[in-house]
Amino acid sequence: MKKFIYKYVLNLGNLFFILTLLSFLLPSRYAAEMRMGLKSPLVFAVVLVLIEAGFIIQLASSRKERAVKDITATVNLFLLVWEVTVSKANLLPYIFIPAPENVFEIFFSDWKTILSGFLSSMELILVGLFFAVLLSVVLGTLVGYNKRLTNAVYPIAKALSTVPALIYTPYIVLIMPTFKLASLTVIFLSIFWGSFMGSINNTAFVEKRIINAAKVLNLSTPTILFKIIIPFNLPRIINALPIHLSTALMTLTVAEMLGADKGMGYYVRVSLNYANYTKAIAGIIFIGLVVTILNVLIQLAKKHLVRWNY
Repeated sequence: MKKFIYKYVLNLGNLFFILTLLSFLLPSRYAAEMRMGLKSPLVFAVVLVLIEAGFIIQLASSRKERAVKDITATVNLFLLVWEVTVSKANLLPYIFIPAPENVFEIFFSDWKTILSGFLSSMELILVGLFFAVLLSVVLGTLVGYNKRLTNAVYPIAKALSTVPALIYTPYIVLIMPTFKLASLTVIFLSIFWGSFMGSINNTAFVEKRIINAAKVLNLSTPTILFKIIIPFNLPRIINALPIHLSTALMTLTVAEMLGADKGMGYYVRVSLNYANYTKAIAGIIFIGLVVTILNVLIQLAKKHLVRWNY
């Protein structure tokens, strides 16, 4: 019982969680001075409860107890400071830094627009990510398997990969016939070259004795590539997906802010254009949440699909 209390109850994450809830009871200068006033803390309270629920679930299932406690404490401390300094004391300019109650209330009042933008962005990201990773892994493995091709192609790929996709994103958006095609092109290029180089390098990590054994068995080159080398490198490929995902989302967001009529980046851009910083911050938080959830899903997929590691 004592161990249970120390693990699940007596920690900084829970302390900041309770203090944030109690801070709702304090009088607010923000509500008195801002024209639109302070929204109901109900949605914010729901967010806090969801964070607490996730915290407890992680504590029960994760072996990294200290890390889980530290991350939760940091998030809850940030929300507590935000609530006290803005919502209660109004120490910061409320036009540019809105109260957390108002920001999280956007998820309830504007959920249809946010959901529509999310679905639009996810369609582009998943399609672009899938083809970029698929082609880069197949072609990179083929090039890495052939020493002559490696010497010829790798320096070119290395030079092209150093050019950030954000530099040519406005140009691609301008010249492509449709925004959807432009977005897919930008996402593809932002991921392909780095993943392509990684696949070439991964092929070099495959132990020579494995390849030599396959050749002794007279296995064909396609069989060696697709049945031995790529499965051997699958953990490395999946480990790189969170980085590719973040890159894809970053480039897509910039592209959407330049020429889209829907999407998560478009939502933030329109909010900023109309100086609606409450919606803009809500959009930024939502994008961060999406990336976090997708990364968690990638790790779960790796845990269940790839049983080997090194």
